[in-house]
Amino acid sequence: MSTILEVNNLKTYFKKNKRIVRAVDGIDFKINAGEIVALVGESGCGKSMTSLSIMGLVPSPEGKVVEGEILLDGVNLAELTEKKMYKIRGKEIAMIFQEPMTSLNPVLTIGDQLLSVIIYHLKLPKREAEQKAIEMLELVGFSDPEKLLKSYPHRLSGGMRQRVMIAMAMSCNPKLLIADEPTTALDVTIQAQVLELMKEISIKFSTSILLITHDLGVVSELADRVIVMYAGQIVEIANIDDLFDYPLHPYTVGLINSVPKIEGEIERLQAIKGNVPAPGTIIEGCRFAKRCNKVFERCTKEMPALRKMDGTRSVRCFLYDDVGGE
Repeated sequence: MSTILEVNNLKTYFKKNKRIVRAVDGIDFKINAGEIVALVGESGCGKSMTSLSIMGLVPSPEGKVVEGEILLDGVNLAELTEKKMYKIRGKEIAMIFQEPMTSLNPVLTIGDQLLSVIIYHLKLPKREAEQKAIEMLELVGFSDPEKLLKSYPHRLSGGMRQRVMIAMAMSCNPKLLIADEPTTALDVTIQAQVLELMKEISIKFSTSILLITHDLGVVSELADRVIVMYAGQIVEIANIDDLFDYPLHPYTVGLINSVPKIEGEIERLQAIKGNVPAPGTIIEGCRFAKRCNKVFERCTKEMPALRKMDGTRSVRCFLYDDVGGE
């Protein structure tokens, strides 16, 4: 299976009040062709900043990719100029943001915005671009796409706007689609429809998807593989079934246990004690140690490496080291 995206030792740092904030601190992962990979973790773990780093959209000048490679089909995006990235965004790699109302221009019609993407990247004449736009809107479930092209974003519901964003993202058949919390602002019924649509599109176009989310219910519905992030680092990588059947890292266990269960009686939800470390905090040892229920002395003094386990699994925890704490 060919690799579409390969991220090697990615570090994205910010300067904040003369301090260095390590938003993304040396992460490595791959996404294969047609694969759906979920990137999960609490707010502040570095998920969205990972996606912005890949897209070349890190807020500047305070933020910067200081080290590492972002290889899209072998091309290192981290070395490209903004002019070259502008040509790649939308065509080779596209992104769906959390709130489509802030992503769509409120003073332009849906048609103006969709056609501008198609004409710029595919170099089609306006009539052919309109036909392509109509086909994409039909693909995402709109029954009257000609009318929709003349509508403004404020006339659409949240679910409709999100489907427009999916149509826009997929209009140039990108190799990789990044979806940053794509269902957070939607009600449960519309969530399910959007997730099903993303899965269908991935299959139809063999598009790889990087799904950024904190919702493990969404992950279980859509993902093939899961990457768990904590405080700017990857702490576990696993196939979806392995992760839910047998989570390895104490943080992953905590995330799964904090999800409400339908079956059985539970008096109260289990929560992970404490909070994600504040940005810029210097931590000695494992970054999860202060919140971990399996912590031992070594955890407070040394940083565990991301250790390769059997098959496709990796975990950053001394419990699975050759000289583990048990």
